[in-house]
Amino acid sequence: MVPDTTSSPSHPTTTRSWRAWAFWSEPSGLIAYLLAIEVVAVAGTIAASMSVTLTARAVGRTLLLLGLAVLFEEVTRRAGRMRLRLSAYLKADMTSVWFIPAAILLPATYAVGTVIALLYYMWLRQQRLAGEIPYRKIGSAATFVIACLATGWAVSVIQAHRLGMSGGVTTAFAILVALVVYTVVNRALVTVALTLLGVRGRGLLGTWEDNLLELATLCLGGLAVLAVRDEPWLAVLVFLPMVLLERGALTHQLEVAATTDSKTGLLNATAWEHLAQRELSRAQREGYPTVVFIIDLDRFKAVNDVHGHLVGDAALKAVGQCLLRVLRGYDTVGRFGGEEFVALLPNVGEAKALDIAQRVRAEINEIRISALVTIADPSADIVLAASIGVAVSPTDGLELMGVLHVADAALYTAKQAGRNRVQLAHRGTASGAAILPS
Repeated sequence: MVPDTTSSPSHPTTTRSWRAWAFWSEPSGLIAYLLAIEVVAVAGTIAASMSVTLTARAVGRTLLLLGLAVLFEEVTRRAGRMRLRLSAYLKADMTSVWFIPAAILLPATYAVGTVIALLYYMWLRQQRLAGEIPYRKIGSAATFVIACLATGWAVSVIQAHRLGMSGGVTTAFAILVALVVYTVVNRALVTVALTLLGVRGRGLLGTWEDNLLELATLCLGGLAVLAVRDEPWLAVLVFLPMVLLERGALTHQLEVAATTDSKTGLLNATAWEHLAQRELSRAQREGYPTVVFIIDLDRFKAVNDVHGHLVGDAALKAVGQCLLRVLRGYDTVGRFGGEEFVALLPNVGEAKALDIAQRVRAEINEIRISALVTIADPSADIVLAASIGVAVSPTDGLELMGVLHVADAALYTAKQAGRNRVQLAHRGTASGAAILPS
């Protein structure tokens, strides 16, 4: 924990009370939790250190693991710092490749020393420059220490009671148990902290890519156990795969950042156009129709004017989630900018397209601002509404820009006809509900 060093006229920086530390601005539940796990980590370390003796083998293994870990952090420092800035609440734990061997092969005090030394080094070289909060990193370090202590204890129990297994089977079983215990304990402790911070949903689980990356790192950690135990210098063989994993993870995050609209999580305009054109070309080769929707929120400026742009952003996100919920998983959905969304639906004809568009419109009509944020004045509540222009390829064009132009013209017709309705390009009549009050 680091005190807030902002000076004030009545309390100079050097004499500021501990009560002014930024740590105390956290939710009370999180404060109590962080203090509790830190106490547990310290107590566990003290208890485990009472029976530890200094040995050359333990020192050598510790230095080997720390040396490889520090070299890895230096080689991937820029990539790691960038990935840290791009990450949300959960970031794949790549330190497990070093901490798993430490927990299994080293006495508890050495394992804890490895954890603290590496995490402090990482904070100095990466996380401090990325704006990480020190006292939260101390809490994070406590979770790693507890996970390592629990892992070491589980392995010692297995080794003391071989359960009738041969040496090789016991080792394999011990490593598998260690991977499970380390992951479960660490993830559980982190999940509780994030929950106390108010994180919910996918923020607690992480992405599939991050979880797969962590699993791959755990597997390398298991292999590193065998290398460090039997042929220590073979441990360097995990180094190159770790570098490639780190850079591959950064590449994926950069790809996501480059193709995703930050406010809604949908594709951005450039990425949507690229994928939609590919899908349209495939549809032409295989001879099936493709539908394009242009969805524009009606009188959305009132949301920003009455409630502010942050509430407007929440409304845009709710619409994006609505589109993902109503449309199929393989439909291409994006945000074109402002309050305008686009969707491409392969293998859909006119009649089905109109039915889907009506369901989209009806679902958007269910979104109320009062459901997104607390509104003091009920009369200021706003119900969202949308007009949708529908075009079908190949009837309305073969090239994406041409189909979009036709759908946009249909959207304009829907707006002119009273808004909150669906309009099929060039054919039929506008259909939909009357304008909802806004």
